[in-house]
Amino acid sequence: MWFTRKCREGFPFESRGRILNFRPIKVMDIELSRPLPTIEGLNGYGAIQALIRLHGTPVGYVRLPVLGDCCSAEAFEEAILEEHSWAILRRFLYDGLTTMATCGRLRMEDLIHSVHPEVRIGPRPLVTVAVCSRDRTADLALCLDSLQGLSYPFLDLLVVDNAPSSNATEILVREKYPHMRYIREERPGLNWARNRAIVEARGEIIAYTDDDVVVDPGWITALVNIFAENPEVMAVTGLVVPDELETEAQILFEKKWGGFGKGFERKWYRADGNRRVGKVYGSPGKLGSGANMAFRVGVFGRIGYFDPALDAGTPADGGGDLEMFFRFLKEGYTLVYEPRAIVRHRHRRDFADLQRQLTTWGTGFYSHLLRSAFAYPEERLTLFWLGTEQFMRRNIRYGLVSSLRELSPVVRDLLCAELWGALKAPFRYRKSRSVAVKIEQTFGPLLPAPEPTISSRLIPRKRKSTAVRTVDLCQLSPLTDVADFTHVRLCVYRKDHFLGNLDIPTYGPSISRSRLCDAIVDHLGVKLLDSTPLSPDLLQRKMFRVLAGSYIQTVRAKGNVVAS
Repeated sequence: MWFTRKCREGFPFESRGRILNFRPIKVMDIELSRPLPTIEGLNGYGAIQALIRLHGTPVGYVRLPVLGDCCSAEAFEEAILEEHSWAILRRFLYDGLTTMATCGRLRMEDLIHSVHPEVRIGPRPLVTVAVCSRDRTADLALCLDSLQGLSYPFLDLLVVDNAPSSNATEILVREKYPHMRYIREERPGLNWARNRAIVEARGEIIAYTDDDVVVDPGWITALVNIFAENPEVMAVTGLVVPDELETEAQILFEKKWGGFGKGFERKWYRADGNRRVGKVYGSPGKLGSGANMAFRVGVFGRIGYFDPALDAGTPADGGGDLEMFFRFLKEGYTLVYEPRAIVRHRHRRDFADLQRQLTTWGTGFYSHLLRSAFAYPEERLTLFWLGTEQFMRRNIRYGLVSSLRELSPVVRDLLCAELWGALKAPFRYRKSRSVAVKIEQTFGPLLPAPEPTISSRLIPRKRKSTAVRTVDLCQLSPLTDVADFTHVRLCVYRKDHFLGNLDIPTYGPSISRSRLCDAIVDHLGVKLLDSTPLSPDLLQRKMFRVLAGSYIQTVRAKGNVVAS
């Protein structure tokens, strides 16, 4: 009866209850190539959540309690070694492979003292960075400030002002950021603004972020590196981390809903167009987030614009990014999740805003399933079962039954808000399609998408199963003759010494050197190190810890020398 009454009243509603003994969490970065710091002046904070990075590459989080208004360097070291020793070692091995100039074995002593390699891959393309905003001038200013700090030199910065109620955004851009282009898009809806950015783009790559985001200086460089080395890749998404965890709502969103992060490992996604892909790639948020995504502009001439009946500013409320990711894969293109491309998102600060966001999540996800089912009839059964499974598992079993019995009133209200959004989706999406038609009749259609500059698919649909190739770590180069195969079995040697076999799926006519290094490190691991015996898991984990600890101690020693 309680839930039925709340549905009649409408969501969002005022949350009841609060987190007991609430204290905010300090968010920060720690760079391992510099001595670990002791953080002081943490009065009022209950914990620290630190993003651990090695030469800019994210390794993972450590979360430590604040004791005595500070957090010591020794506590950071212990937590980092306990949780991320293998990730640190993996990064050293990857760097060692990419820079190996001789046929000598990889020795940890050399890797610890080596200089991190700079990635330089051919000519750099012009990148259009599009920020779509609507009546959030204060948030937008923080985002645009961060864009000015991007390290990538060839940028076309574009602000799309979507159906604004005033000229505040235009004044902000023209007075404070005159080097950025300002475009006013009168058709209301986030996807209309994204599509206008495609029409206005001058670069061959377009990168999207939101106005409530602060971008990392190396964001565009990380995205471009993937595109430059892998011509088969048409879309790249990146890591979204919290910019702050100062309120109860922000902490609850990060803890219970996982925030926007998709992990710290690079992931490749590809599905041939003649396969049913809904079960694997239709689930919510698996492939990335609209706050951090980039595409080759030419591909939109082949697959079409973002659906204007989806996402913020429409009755459907969301789902535009999810539907586009699914469409890319359904059409046979390759998408990569690259965690080195980092942006920082400011989560909703109060429960009312968080409830509204979660309601739109429910509506947007199921609207994306409906749109994809209309566009791809062969996927309807798969998408139906995916939606049913998601609804029963998350919205009913966890969101309603468990919450009513076990969870706090705050979490229960938020979960039921997401459930309410899911229930509204069929009606909202139908209305949203009608609204999109009326908007196009009122304002006219957008210009046609740019002419396609790429083939519809870079690999044939019918291919042989597996190719066998031999690679020598002393002369590691891309594999350029594997377009006719679904997988490649690598026989890895160092000179005449056999190290092992591994299988790599092919996503295009070639396999880049960085993909080879990723696969070899993941499969062979410590076999790549000089004089490293194979050992049981427990001993191996201890070895990871010792090697990672050696690096941290070396950095500390260098820092002490410089300080003295």
